[in-house]
Amino acid sequence: MQLTVGYEDTFIQVEVDGQDQVENIKALIEAQLGIPLSTQVLVLNGRPINPNSTVSQAGIQNHDLLLCTTQQPQRPQVATAATSPFLAPASTQARAGMFMHDIPPNCSAELLIEIMRLNPQLLRQIEEGNPSLAQSLKAHDVAGVRMALMKQHMDIAARKYKQDQEALELERNPFSEEAQAKIEEAIRLGNVQHNMEIAMEEMPEAFGRVHMLYISTVVNNMPVKAFVDSGAQSTIMSSSCAERCGIMRLVDRRYAGQAVGVGTAKIIGRVHMAPLKIGREFYNCSFTILDQQGVDFLFGLDMLKRHQCSIDLHRNALVLRDGSGEHQVPFLPEHEIPITERSELPPPPPSSPASAPAPPPAAALPPAVVAPASPPSTTLSPDQAAKVQQLVDMGFPTPLAQEVLASCNWNVNVAAGLLFES
Repeated sequence: MQLTVGYEDTFIQVEVDGQDQVENIKALIEAQLGIPLSTQVLVLNGRPINPNSTVSQAGIQNHDLLLCTTQQPQRPQVATAATSPFLAPASTQARAGMFMHDIPPNCSAELLIEIMRLNPQLLRQIEEGNPSLAQSLKAHDVAGVRMALMKQHMDIAARKYKQDQEALELERNPFSEEAQAKIEEAIRLGNVQHNMEIAMEEMPEAFGRVHMLYISTVVNNMPVKAFVDSGAQSTIMSSSCAERCGIMRLVDRRYAGQAVGVGTAKIIGRVHMAPLKIGREFYNCSFTILDQQGVDFLFGLDMLKRHQCSIDLHRNALVLRDGSGEHQVPFLPEHEIPITERSELPPPPPSSPASAPAPPPAAALPPAVVAPASPPSTTLSPDQAAKVQQLVDMGFPTPLAQEVLASCNWNVNVAAGLLFES
């Protein structure tokens, strides 16, 4: 009979007879995957297989899927931190000034928390790609970090299993219309992935985040950070900012209407002229007042043209010209940009199911961060409840079993293997 054996992200085919010992399957796995026979644990339908039984006695049938997990043999604990680097405390492995590639693979939750405590810049990167993990790291929640890492590992394994199953389906009937369409899409996604890898090698700056251009201004003696936007037709101010600057009394409501762009917003009116200080110079400026609480002050194209402004990215400054000459005001550095603008995350790049990039060390860090699995439904079908009970019978808590099964698309074999490995 033909059997499929899955180990982590690898699947192999083995051929055995019903009267063969289960140990024979383990020997084939050891020969093909290099996993020591003594550490193998075979799982069928969520239940470990007795290694002393025959294939038929274990209930294994033709074309069944077996999950292979490993179990480390018990050893006397004679090693010390001085003789074994794996037993070194987290404080000796974590240090300030680390980068993502410095994080050891499969590091413990305690070590990851200590690394992030000493390297807050890494925590900000994780916060953009995996907020739930970042929250647990901030709270020093060891259990939460372990759960987040396990969820991510399960999602990756489940996606890999699904891809392998789709590949097997294509091999069975490669000339069908559906198979040809999938092959074409896989080739396209492979080209996209290859293009992205070349871009990451040749121009990695394209994957960084570009912050908007802000300058410091003073409107009616009130400091305001202005967003310089040459793509906006008019200079805009929010109603709340106009209130703070004390110019709402000057609003001409005859100019009320609706602003249309990416979205729509209500125009309250227009302030025809108010003093605006940029750097050391004063300018006259008109404002369109919006009933929208987004950017406080948007310095648009009308005033940029009015004051003959140039956006000089080489000097990182806004250059203004008038009859007395020109002067420049520097754009604000990143840490001075308003919080609302910095908190908006850029859209994540789409992952390629055909050839997704390998995750960085610790399997929990950006840029390719897996979205957290949605919480399982409280109402289970009889089949789902039976699968949950299988994992519970193996000693796993009911909530954890239900959550892992939901993330694995209710594949009890994959779920059991992930739980054993964790």
